[in-house]
Amino acid sequence: MAKTLKQKLLILGIIIGIILFVTGIGYYFAKQKSEPEFDSKIARIMFERKNKSPKYIITLPDKFFYSRKEEFMNAKDKKTEVEKDESYEQKLQRLMKGTPHIGKLKNIEEKKPLPLVESSKDLESSINEITVPATSPDGKKPWIEYAMPPKEIQPNFFKVAILINGMGLNYRMSEELIGKFPSEVGFAFSPYGRDNKKIIQQARQQGHETYADLLLASKDFLKSDSGPLSLSITASLDENKLRVYKTLSGAMPTGGIVINDGMAGEDSRPRIKELLEEVGKLGLLMIDATGEDDVSKIELSGIPRRKADIVIKDDFRPETIKQQLKEAEFIAQEKGSVLIVSGMKASAIRELSEWINTFSPQLSYQQMKEQGVEEIERPFALVPISSTVTE
Repeated sequence: MAKTLKQKLLILGIIIGIILFVTGIGYYFAKQKSEPEFDSKIARIMFERKNKSPKYIITLPDKFFYSRKEEFMNAKDKKTEVEKDESYEQKLQRLMKGTPHIGKLKNIEEKKPLPLVESSKDLESSINEITVPATSPDGKKPWIEYAMPPKEIQPNFFKVAILINGMGLNYRMSEELIGKFPSEVGFAFSPYGRDNKKIIQQARQQGHETYADLLLASKDFLKSDSGPLSLSITASLDENKLRVYKTLSGAMPTGGIVINDGMAGEDSRPRIKELLEEVGKLGLLMIDATGEDDVSKIELSGIPRRKADIVIKDDFRPETIKQQLKEAEFIAQEKGSVLIVSGMKASAIRELSEWINTFSPQLSYQQMKEQGVEEIERPFALVPISSTVTE
């Protein structure tokens, strides 16, 4: 009985083995039949399953490649032919023709200096051995004393205030820029600028209000840094105060601070509020140029402040700037005034300058009647920033 059972198991094992063998042979030939045909060993290696090389390669047809190559070579040859006949000056003019720069802008002559070109000892204070602007003993405040005297604006005109920030980083461009804008345009100077005191005096000599850039901690602090004078989210209050004082240092006639874009979210606001209150005690104007709503949510009492309506930053394409200036016109007509803050980019400077030149001359109703003018086409008047702020 046991012998018969063993024979049956042996036969069953042989049958199962034969079935597995036949199945394996069938799978092998089916796989071989389904494998793609390769033109070379390289092609096989590229598509081998164990290989980590790309599985998909897109190759442009030769016809496309050679047609584009011929087009490129023809363009290159044409360019070379043009350049062969050009002098150095002609090449420079051709390159500069399509490049935004401020060299083409005319200097504005006969600009009157501000009453205080240099800082006043009465409007200074020493904090931690650092000289900063401060309210005088008799209550005079820097933001008012260092401002341009107010001018009469015709009631049928809308106020436009413009401020350029980041001044001083490019000293040569900053110096040139001062002469290109009317005196009403204000300038904010970076704490990292070279020889700010000298260039601020030049600006004020030509009638421009001057401010200081206050840098918040970078939003993308893992990739970029606002520098050692920016407000820190990890530093103590005393350390951040010291950074603010250093930003305002140098015995310079500064009318206020311009808060640049950075971290000002809900977690940062209490710390920023404490710092802004300290700045407010110095009698300075605060301008929110972040382009966001975070800083404007910080409640401050008794401190003069103004939020920029339009902030030109990041995108300096002419078509974008033109659209922003069009929006500024609507805001001015709706609110009576508009504040524009722009970075120191050549494209922005050019667009702002050309836009300002489109403003109609200010005429009173009597002058309009005498000159036969029925309607003011562009009723916008350039004014200093201080004239758009009330304490």
